Amino acid sequence: MVTALSGVFFRPLPITTLTVRQFLDGKAIRIAGLIGLIPAIFALIYLISPGGTRFEFFADTLFLNLFAPTVLPIATLILATSAFGNELEDRTLPYLTLKPVSRLRIVLEKWLGVVLVGIPVILFGQVATAIVLSFSPGNATEERFAADPRFADRIPEFTSAIWPAMAAGAVGVVMFASVFLLLSLYVPRALLAGIFYAFVWESLLGRYLSGIRLISVKQYVQSVFTRLLDSPDITIDDPFQLGSALTVAGVTAAICILLSTRRLRRINLE
Repeated sequence: MVTALSGVFFRPLPITTLTVRQFLDGKAIRIAGLIGLIPAIFALIYLISPGGTRFEFFADTLFLNLFAPTVLPIATLILATSAFGNELEDRTLPYLTLKPVSRLRIVLEKWLGVVLVGIPVILFGQVATAIVLSFSPGNATEERFAADPRFADRIPEFTSAIWPAMAAGAVGVVMFASVFLLLSLYVPRALLAGIFYAFVWESLLGRYLSGIRLISVKQYVQSVFTRLLDSPDITIDDPFQLGSALTVAGVTAAICILLSTRRLRRINLE
């Protein structure tokens, strides 16, 4: 049934349809979905034993310091490196490029397939996290949180933040998909290189070196989240304006797609 529906809706986009079908039949989509659920696991642990942690601090850590810099890039990396991965490994990419289809269209449709699959699969974890945290008030007893009587009132803040989280996550998928799609065409072991990038550049260096934030996807994802949430309790250092963050996201995706197109033309000539 899924195959039939994909054929109806994506008939004008055959390469996107093929990419989506490859994801649905492969392991990448399952791995990405499981990685996207990691925040929900942390939320479940928090639900069982809050340990006196202030809710706003936990929510800040969960999205801004776990999902945006680590979970989101790794999960998107799994999908993006698989988009051209099968063709590169099986050496069927030349056959794809021999068809009367422009290289730009091939890259665009591959990228679109990653985005269409990645947004619902990866961001489902944010929905699951919000559902888990919605049960938090039952565990927030007066004795445990007597020092902060506002705690129970602030618990709904994360569940109400689900739409900013989804929007920011979608921006992240768009940006990371284009970056990692480009990486997969240039680096033989793109998965390892992408993991190194996510943990070292986005998570480690981006956290301590302010200059790197200007060219860190994480910073733009976090900026979109905090700007849409507009809460004094959940902030980051020097967030970008919403319009600027969205503009950079679009420009980044466009540049990476153009560079991927250029690389695909070179691969076809080799």
